[in-house]
Amino acid sequence: MADLLMYGLLLLAVAIGFAAGRWRTRGKSSDYPKDYALNYYKGLSYLFNEQPDGAIDAFIGSLAVNSDTLETHLALGNMLRRRGEVTKAIKIHQNLLARPGLNVRQQHESQLELARDYIKSGLLDRAEALLLELVKLSSAYKMQALEHLIEIYQDENEWDNAIAMASQLDRRYKGLDAGQNLAQMQAHFACEQALQDMEVRNTSKARVHLQEALKFDSGSARASILFARLEFSLGRYREALKYLHRIPSQDAEYLVEVLGILTESYERLGETQALDRYLQQLLEEHPSNSLIITIADRLRWSQNDYVAGDFIAEQLKRTPSIRTLNRLVELHLPHSDGKAKENLELLKQLVDQVIAEKPSYCCNKCGFTGNSLHWLCPGCKSWGSVRPIRGVAGE
Repeated sequence: MADLLMYGLLLLAVAIGFAAGRWRTRGKSSDYPKDYALNYYKGLSYLFNEQPDGAIDAFIGSLAVNSDTLETHLALGNMLRRRGEVTKAIKIHQNLLARPGLNVRQQHESQLELARDYIKSGLLDRAEALLLELVKLSSAYKMQALEHLIEIYQDENEWDNAIAMASQLDRRYKGLDAGQNLAQMQAHFACEQALQDMEVRNTSKARVHLQEALKFDSGSARASILFARLEFSLGRYREALKYLHRIPSQDAEYLVEVLGILTESYERLGETQALDRYLQQLLEEHPSNSLIITIADRLRWSQNDYVAGDFIAEQLKRTPSIRTLNRLVELHLPHSDGKAKENLELLKQLVDQVIAEKPSYCCNKCGFTGNSLHWLCPGCKSWGSVRPIRGVAGE
């Protein structure tokens, strides 16, 4: 029934186009309106018999392609693509490109829409060819074509091409998502290149790409994180710390991702007192539950469980947290017995279950959640929008 209503609305648009075409051809050869009228009434028959595929074919034949009717054709194709009926959308947009009556701008618009159909259907090679042609022709749709090419190259992990396309985007172009900064996006592309280099242990090339990332965006916390991990893996702990110390001013929310490598770098340099001072500074300036637990663990091993427990209890008064409560229970368990120990074990089981069921990360644009950090959100394809969840159940 919904399809019938949709195509009924479409029929109205076609009827208007048909009437306009008939009026414009008044006084000319009568074959034109007769042919189109025949297809139009065929469309009616298909529609009332709930055969929308046949209706579409008939409507395409009944509506001349010209400057007056182009928008109707495009609207139909786009509506079908949004509904997931991509094959039908492709048919309509291919039909437009096959017609000789369109001017250059209209041809390019139809070509862009056909490329979007191909992207939707996963025919990326075909979409790429159409889009590259639009870029080469410097058409009015060059910026949109570049944006779609970037999307394709992201999906295909072709980061060199993604950077090349992004470099051609006019920085005043407003088509990108409002929060998607072009320089930040290019920095992520360079970081992806560095990751590929690190996987094959090409450290020199990885460094080059990370340096490029920081040139694109000096505030890229991701580039600093990768640089620190690279230097740490090579035993260059002082260099690793240099990049780790940049992260608080770049994006302090990502500090939780590097606390382990931060503490180990200081420890391997034998600078534990400097580490304790720095962790305390971070707690004052950028508090988080992971940081509280890190400091408590250091107090536990340098002093005892009671000191660590008192520290956590004091922090819980300021900022309630399930995770820090769980660590407090763990600290008290070895020092309990009898009924008290049973109750603490039960409490820990319940808290463990709550923590396991809660996601650790959330996209601040589309709301995607998960337990792993994705630099490119799987939901909305935005870079750097997935962040650690904060609050009682998070950081």
